[in-house]
Amino acid sequence: KNEKNLVGGRCGSFDVTIDGVGTFRHERGPSLLLLKNEYESLFEVCGTKKRADGASTVAESYGLSMKQCVPAYQVVFDDGDTVNLGFPTTYRYEDMWKSSIDKLNSFENNGASKWAEYLETCAAFLDCGLPNFIEEKLDLGSFQNFVWEALRDGLKRWPLQPHSSMLNSLFTSPKMCALASFQDLYVGLEPSENSGQIGGGVFRKTAPAVFGLLAALELHPNNEKAGVFAPIGGFRQVAESMQNLCIECGVKFYFETTVTCVAEDGVYYVSKKNETASDSFLPADLIICNADLPFATETIAKPKGVRENESKYYEERYDWNDNVDYSSGVIAFHWSVNRPCDSLNTHNVFLCAKNGDDARRSWSILRDNTQNLTKPSDPFNFYVHRACKTDDSAAPPGCDSLMVLVPCSSLVRKENLALLSREDALSGYSQQFNKDFVDLVRNAVFFRLSVLEGLQDLKNSILDEVVETPSTYANYYNVGAGVPFGLSHGLGQLSIARPGAESPDQDNLLFVGASSRPGNGVPLVLIGAKAVAKKAIQKLERMS
Repeated sequence: KNEKNLVGGRCGSFDVTIDGVGTFRHERGPSLLLLKNEYESLFEVCGTKKRADGASTVAESYGLSMKQCVPAYQVVFDDGDTVNLGFPTTYRYEDMWKSSIDKLNSFENNGASKWAEYLETCAAFLDCGLPNFIEEKLDLGSFQNFVWEALRDGLKRWPLQPHSSMLNSLFTSPKMCALASFQDLYVGLEPSENSGQIGGGVFRKTAPAVFGLLAALELHPNNEKAGVFAPIGGFRQVAESMQNLCIECGVKFYFETTVTCVAEDGVYYVSKKNETASDSFLPADLIICNADLPFATETIAKPKGVRENESKYYEERYDWNDNVDYSSGVIAFHWSVNRPCDSLNTHNVFLCAKNGDDARRSWSILRDNTQNLTKPSDPFNFYVHRACKTDDSAAPPGCDSLMVLVPCSSLVRKENLALLSREDALSGYSQQFNKDFVDLVRNAVFFRLSVLEGLQDLKNSILDEVVETPSTYANYYNVGAGVPFGLSHGLGQLSIARPGAESPDQDNLLFVGASSRPGNGVPLVLIGAKAVAKKAIQKLERMS
């Protein structure tokens, strides 16, 4: 949906206004901001504004202010144990940091020192992986620490083994292993070895140990790339600041408009202003498509030389390529709450780790895309965002805005639905997530939240609820399989094995976004966009 209030797509926010109470802001997609320098660089390189009075960065001159979340996370285990993670060096020796050290040591002997050593290994992976394999800029100096960490201790830290194999050699506690691997969820992978697949599953749905770099990115105390931040005003402010930058650079936006076909000579689109539809064609020498790649290749991109009746170019469809591996789907609950939820931090992860078997079962949705949650006490992992902890503009005074993200199965493609109109196809896919299952997931979340003080009766304090499922994400954002995180990042879909920017079927078409190279998440998409911009300039120069 290309509505004006949806600028930025999943990178955005929406409001819920309740009479007599006020307005609550909720995030549509991302809720934590990483690699802050990538955002700042965008405005420094592309913007014309200088650093305004009172602004610490050029990005702030465009309205984008980013505040670090300290601690980065609260982790809540199913037995009620909690621990805070992600303290910059400047916060060392404060009471909360000391409590975190004591808690890690309670999980296993020397847990805190083992954790610190693990983060150093992950930092070496990050410092080498980001420039060489994500930005694709050769940095020979970063390989020294990378190779040392990979080879030392008898290959215990070998980066291409299953993540769980490395963690089991470093930690004895299931809780420590869970703390060290929950970020695997963000790239659509599980940490556990899959003995039935080549390499323990690292080419498909098992995270290779190198993805420990995500732990360093979020939690390392002094790595210059590390830190979890919150955009003040929510991710809507991120999108609006970027839109202002685009307008300043001469970009024209078409709202209430749907591109229905990308052809070799331009794009066909349908404009839906004032409840009337009109068909139009926009000629183009070069097209950059940021629609989700596996959706675009099956619906709107027409290979060179393929001609149809022109009327078909204006038909809206929803379909996707199901011959690739996807991240998990998500059931999202957006709750507007009439009281503060002070036992929650800005970012909270709820993990199951009573024993190794429960920990492995809690990741099953990522392993086989089947829904194994049958009762609230079944093991599963989920995330809770409490925006007001960092930015009190997210809810009226004395209230809270909460977002709960629960991994679930993706949509299952049906050949008969692929032949229908977009509206009819999405109606069919919406039946894959019924009310009974959503109710079960909600009750399971309430059950797990109840281990925190003051949240035992949370459901009685919810003034409004917005629920999103994979069919919702498909409807709003045209994402393949209804998954908000795009293609997964197993070795078979990583780096040069991931779909590249250039279309194999159309010379004038380039792709950018979460399902193309280098991967998902706003900062990685920005890195990919820089590479695509260079390719676009080269193509246009060859045409002139």
